[in-house]
Amino acid sequence: MDDPREFLVADPYNNVTSDEDDEQTIAKELEFMERKKQALVERLKRKQEFKRAEDPNFEAIEVPQSPAKNRNIMKSQNTMKRDMRPAASNINDLKLSQLQQKQELPSNTTGYFMQKFQNAKRNEEKQRAKYENMMNARVHTFGTDKKEYRATIANELEEFSNIWVKKRYIPEDDLKRALHEIKILRLGKLFAKIRPPKFQEPDYANWAVVGLISHKSDVKFTSSDKPAKFFMFTITDFQHTLDVYIFGKKAVERYYNLRLGDVIAILNPEVLPWRPSGQGNFIKSFNLRISHDFKCILEIGSSRDLGWCPIVNRKKNENCGSPINIALHKCCDYHREVQFRGTSAKRIELNGGYALGAPTKVDAQPTLYRAKGENNFNLVRSIRKTLSEEEERMKKNSHNFRNSNSAKAFFDEKFQNPDMLANLDSKRRKIIDSKKSTALSRELGKIMRRKGSSGLEDKCDEEKQKIKQTTESALQTGLLQRLGFDPTHGKISKVLKSSVPGGEPRNKVMGGKKTVIDDLLNYKKEKVILAPSKNEWFKKRSHREEVWQKHFGSKDTDEVSDASTSDLEIV
Repeated sequence: MDDPREFLVADPYNNVTSDEDDEQTIAKELEFMERKKQALVERLKRKQEFKRAEDPNFEAIEVPQSPAKNRNIMKSQNTMKRDMRPAASNINDLKLSQLQQKQELPSNTTGYFMQKFQNAKRNEEKQRAKYENMMNARVHTFGTDKKEYRATIANELEEFSNIWVKKRYIPEDDLKRALHEIKILRLGKLFAKIRPPKFQEPDYANWAVVGLISHKSDVKFTSSDKPAKFFMFTITDFQHTLDVYIFGKKAVERYYNLRLGDVIAILNPEVLPWRPSGQGNFIKSFNLRISHDFKCILEIGSSRDLGWCPIVNRKKNENCGSPINIALHKCCDYHREVQFRGTSAKRIELNGGYALGAPTKVDAQPTLYRAKGENNFNLVRSIRKTLSEEEERMKKNSHNFRNSNSAKAFFDEKFQNPDMLANLDSKRRKIIDSKKSTALSRELGKIMRRKGSSGLEDKCDEEKQKIKQTTESALQTGLLQRLGFDPTHGKISKVLKSSVPGGEPRNKVMGGKKTVIDDLLNYKKEKVILAPSKNEWFKKRSHREEVWQKHFGSKDTDEVSDASTSDLEIV
C-alpha cells in the first residue's frame, strides 16, 4: 500500500483510463468538429438566402402582403422561454428541410427500423475492418531472437513492470526498442481491461502483460484423446496474481526453464475464461494461454524483493508460501490481517459493542449484534426519539429486571424460583465435596506433624528403654564415628533425649556419649570421602608385613617393598 503522504511521480503505465485508446479519442474529436462545421455552414447558408414565401406543399406561390409599419412589440417572458431553439428564417424553409430529411429514408419500409438496421450493418462492417487491420498489424515475436545477451548485475527500478531488479537479462535500450509500439499492461491494468462477463481481449493490435514469476508447476498431460504436454506458472505484482498456461511440446521445452523470481513480458497471449466446477455455467475469472510455437515471452530481469510468507499454516503444518515483497512486508496480507485482529482484540478501546465509523444519520447509533446460530454480524441502526413528559415519568417509576423470575419474585413474596430447586443437587454435591476436602487436609496435617517428630510420643516407657539400649549398643561399636556422618539424620539424639526424663543423662557415661554424639552431629563436611585414611592404610601394611615375617621368615627389602605394593591383604 502506498503512503498517501508521499509525492509520487505519475506513472504512464499504471493509469487506467476509460477507453485506453488515444486514436479513438482523436477520431471522435475530429468527427465532432466536422459535424459542428457542417451545422455552421448550413446555418450560414440559411442566413444568406433571401426570404421566399413558399407553400409547405409546393402547390402555389403566395403573394406577400402590402408593406406595413414596423411595430415594436415586446414579447412576454413565457414566449421567450418557450422559443429557445434557433428558428429558421422562414416557416417554409423549416418545412423544406424536414421534407428533405424524410426523402433520405427508404420510401417502401419503416424509416426507424431501416435506419437502425443500416447503422448496425455499417457498424459491423467497421468493426470487421478494424479487426482485420489490427490482425494485419499484429506481430508474434519481440524481434530479439537473433541476439544473445549477457546478464548484468543491477539494482534499479524496472520501468515497465515497476519492480526492483537485481539482475538484467537484456539491456535497457534494447528492451525499449523491443517494446516499441506495444501496449504495456500491468496486472492491475489488465484486470481493468478484461472484464466480465465476456472477458474479451484488449482492443490493441499488439499488447504485452508484464509480471513476476512466483510459482511454476510440473509438466502434465491433457486428458484428451491425443494427450499434449502443458504446464502452468503464476505471475504477480505483489498485489494481483494471474495463471499462464503453456500448451504444446515445443513451447513447453522452450519455456519450462523459466526461473522463479524472473520479470517477464508476454506478447499477445490468448484470454482463457474458466468456470468453477460444479457451480453453474457462469464465468468467474480468466487465465492466459500460449499454444503456438512463436517466441513470445521476453525475460527482462531477476527480482530483488521476492519472498514467501514464513508463517506456518496450522492445518497443513507447513509454511504459508504466498509471494510477498520483503522490502515492505514480513508476511502476506491475510496473516497481516490476522495479526491486526489479534492485536486489536487485546486492546479494550477497540473492543466496543458498536461498529467502527460515524453514524450516517443524525441521532443514530450503529449497533452490532451476532445473528442467532451464525458467525456473521448484522448491523442495525437505532434512532433516538425524544420522549414526552408522560413517557419520562413512566420511565423513572419503572423497574428493570434481568428475567421474568426476578420480576415475579419482586411482586410476589411467596414465589419460589424453580431454578433454585433445579440447582439443589449441585449445591449438595458441592457441600459434600468441601467436607471431604476438609477431612483430607486434616489427615494430611497429622501425617506431616508425625514426620516432624521423633515418633516416640505414642509409646510407653518400656518401649522407649528398649530403643534406647539398642541405640547405645550401636554407638558403642564405634561404627558411626568411622563413617564421619550421621546416617540417621539426627534421630539418635532425639531417641536419647526423649528416653531420659528431663532430657539429661543420669550418669557420666551417658554424658560422655552425649558429647560424642553432639560432636558427631555438629561436625559437617562439605565433601565426605569414604575411602580409608592414611593411618588405617599404614596399619594394614604393617600388619601384613608382620604376618609375612611370622610365617615365611625374613625377606629382602626389595621383596618386601614389592609385596607391599600388591593389593592382596593376608589376615
